Amino acid sequence: MRYYYLDIYKTFSCMAGECPSTCCAGWSIRVDEEALERFDALPESDLKEDILQHIQKKQDGYYFMNRPDGSCMMLDPDGLCRIQRNSREEILCITCRKFPRLAGRVQQDYWMSMASSCPVTAGYLWTKTVGWYMTDGEISQEIDWTELPYDKERKEWLEWFMDSLRKQSEAAPDSMEESVHFLWNMYQRMYDLMEGCLELLASSPELSYLEGSFDYFEKDYGAAEIISQMMTFQENFRGKLREFTKNYMLYRVYSRCLEFPEESSQKCLFTVAGELFLFYILRFSRYHTIHRDDLPSVVAEINWMYRFCVHSKRRSDQFTSLLKDKFKKLEYLAEIIIRIS
Repeated sequence: MRYYYLDIYKTFSCMAGECPSTCCAGWSIRVDEEALERFDALPESDLKEDILQHIQKKQDGYYFMNRPDGSCMMLDPDGLCRIQRNSREEILCITCRKFPRLAGRVQQDYWMSMASSCPVTAGYLWTKTVGWYMTDGEISQEIDWTELPYDKERKEWLEWFMDSLRKQSEAAPDSMEESVHFLWNMYQRMYDLMEGCLELLASSPELSYLEGSFDYFEKDYGAAEIISQMMTFQENFRGKLREFTKNYMLYRVYSRCLEFPEESSQKCLFTVAGELFLFYILRFSRYHTIHRDDLPSVVAEINWMYRFCVHSKRRSDQFTSLLKDKFKKLEYLAEIIIRIS
């Protein structure tokens, strides 16, 4: 068996109570059946009562309840889990024990990655260049993404996407007329997707941390002012967005392969491209409303985008359907992403 893993997987260390974006908020944490049995088998105590009264049964399984601010009911004010504080790690459910690590079988191999709802992972994607290792027996070697055993369609599409990004970075600047036309069209697509996301947010109270993130689109700006602000955004972030786009596309296609090994290439690629576009919307809106472009702000936006798009299978499917409704074709969405990057 071969093992493939993202290079950050080797060096990751948990921030625990120092984490600025706790993993115990912003999503409903599933309680697997084995963990439920462990909780039920605990000696009678305040801890056992505390745990069991904060688990609720939903249609597809059991979940920890959330507070109105989206945090797990088992999260203490100091950012630490009350279960782990008063027992041992082995008691925790699978989700809490392994987060943010992702691991799974892909055909005959074992793949390992990291969730970018973790600020360490998000910071790595924004500031570093992603890399991979492959271990076969006792030999571990660094490999290029092209050496990952993707199916033909994924590999060919990724090669086209990376080559298109390179060509775009080397291309002559658009004329003013072309630039205005593209930016206005992109703004309309951003607005359309934002409206669809707001509808999804209305049914997801655990995502309350996103409140205010789309405020830019609620303001009454004129077309000329919008175009000017779009240009400012491009000027300030184009180089950084290009590197992040390459990183995120390669990282997420890899991660989705291990999370959903039976998923079609088209659905995988469409969803990853949509996640990137949602991040651009968050970055653009917050840049022009809270006027911050520091690393903690960007990391928070990556975390929020990932939680919104990934941490609920139901919402993830709804988001993919929304993308297909708004963009119709993957190539159309990909070309927008390439041009803004």
